Amino acid sequence: MTNLVALNLFFNLLGSALLLSLPWLLLGIIVSSTFLIWTDEQKWVANFPRNRLLSSLVGSALGFLLPLGAFGSVPLVRRLLLQGAPIPLAISFLVAAPTLNIFAIVRVLSSRQSQYGLIFLCISFSWLMAIVMGLVFSPYRLARQQAEEEGETALLNIPLLRSGALIMLQSSMEASPRQGGLVFASGVNPVADFSWRQKLHLFGRNIIEEFQEFGGVLIIGTAIACGIVFFLPQAWLLQWAGLGPVRQTVLMMGWSLILPLGNFTNPDLLVPLGEQLWRGSMVAFLLWGSLFNLQTIGLWLVTLRLRPLSYLVFLVGLSVFLFAMVTNYYLS
Repeated sequence: MTNLVALNLFFNLLGSALLLSLPWLLLGIIVSSTFLIWTDEQKWVANFPRNRLLSSLVGSALGFLLPLGAFGSVPLVRRLLLQGAPIPLAISFLVAAPTLNIFAIVRVLSSRQSQYGLIFLCISFSWLMAIVMGLVFSPYRLARQQAEEEGETALLNIPLLRSGALIMLQSSMEASPRQGGLVFASGVNPVADFSWRQKLHLFGRNIIEEFQEFGGVLIIGTAIACGIVFFLPQAWLLQWAGLGPVRQTVLMMGWSLILPLGNFTNPDLLVPLGEQLWRGSMVAFLLWGSLFNLQTIGLWLVTLRLRPLSYLVFLVGLSVFLFAMVTNYYLS
């Protein structure tokens, strides 16, 4: 009986986590497919600023216009990069999306654990960090330009993205490059001359393929995270809550990495620890877990190349840790 109760609790946790993540992923896939089929992506991308700083500023602000969160932003970022969007814009949007969107801000401000000063710190630093990360990764844009000059293929000259297979367009029966579940043709819109029925068919097909690709990874990552959370003894969190600021911050960042519940939008998770937490460790818990956990890392692994992803994880983690230390010692 005890095993059945434990199994029931595990599936309840898994179901809750999937309900919090799969709708956002599906929304991002729908937006990505809409850009692919129903709009002229290249006109949109052509209007993006090419200046590194301006691109980073625009990308960090896209979360307010396209509130897709950490999960829905991944397929859209891949879609934009495939059509030649500036890499600083894509990276800054990817980093800012979990916190700089209207749904997340409203949700966190309505929480019973909301501390407006703490939330302001998180949002301000997330915005600044997104701009900085966009500038740091701007040399990848130069690498792409160099590859184009050397005549490499469309997919190979995007140094951030993993290469994909091929997909056949039924109307022309011509092979077009494919990145994961995305149809792509460099320099032209492959569906511009399709009828609305053909576009609707390809729209639905792209949604299904992308959801199969990303959804499977998200479900596996969520199941692993829920298993760790469920079977890992959690009493040590209460015992270690009284540690010094450095060890406590590292502990909270590690804990947030495995929680599949979207830490920034669920500050109530900090209620049981109450006043035992340093202010900086709370900031680290909210920010780090909203950007990187077992769910989002899985999605990013099937989208980005391992080397730039490793750089991004390291730089964001180091930035969050240092900001937490500043908050502990100077802003508490």
